[in-house]
Amino acid sequence: MKRKMVVAVLGCCVALSACGGGGGDNNNASAPATPTPSAAGQYAGTVNGRQATVLILDDGRFYTQYSAVGSPTLISGVVAGTVTSSSGSLSNGAGTDYNLEGQGVNNVTLSGTYSAKQSLKASVTYGNGAKSDFSGNYDSTYDTVPSQATVTATFRGTSATNIGTRVGTDSVTLTADSNGSITGNGTSCSFTGSIKPHATGNVYDISLNFGSGSGCAYPNTTATGVGVMSGNQIHAFVQTPSKAGIIFLGTK
Repeated sequence: MKRKMVVAVLGCCVALSACGGGGGDNNNASAPATPTPSAAGQYAGTVNGRQATVLILDDGRFYTQYSAVGSPTLISGVVAGTVTSSSGSLSNGAGTDYNLEGQGVNNVTLSGTYSAKQSLKASVTYGNGAKSDFSGNYDSTYDTVPSQATVTATFRGTSATNIGTRVGTDSVTLTADSNGSITGNGTSCSFTGSIKPHATGNVYDISLNFGSGSGCAYPNTTATGVGVMSGNQIHAFVQTPSKAGIIFLGTK
């Protein structure tokens, strides 16, 4: 199985409202407060000796994709959830670690600090007290403007998902047209969906609708998430309503 993906971690942003002045004399009115920059962006670094790339979204979601120790192109898992960023701090983070090395699916919490569009440090804590620490610097590829034309193509690659105590993999072909409509299939599993440029950052919003085929891990189910283009490869992660996670790497 080929597993060579950009690693996506941590998605977060908080909208801050401006403060208006009180009633009465306008000369005493306070100036609107300046919004604090969020941690939105992409950060490349390491987590406990593993390579990782942090993609921070503008809507509170985070996605963590990490490599195997000593093998930076071998994907070993994804952490996905939500977190708040404000005034240089990451807080209230909670999510799920989808590990592909036999550790299964585990709930986590997340906290940390950041300097907007410069650096990020974050700690992921597990229920048993174990902790993974990420440290990375801003990756300016996040500032690339996404376009529908970039993902109008046929992508062929591999998917991976946790199924009970094992990891299920499949060969997948996904085709997106110029309107962002998706058709695709794995082994005895067809699906449809959509892919569209996200409002900010070099990110694409993805929605998939799996069919009822015998090869579908999640038949008659919708999954949503994000994709990132790296050259001619798409690196995607989606979740079902029950929080099952699916990783996909495809090349056009």
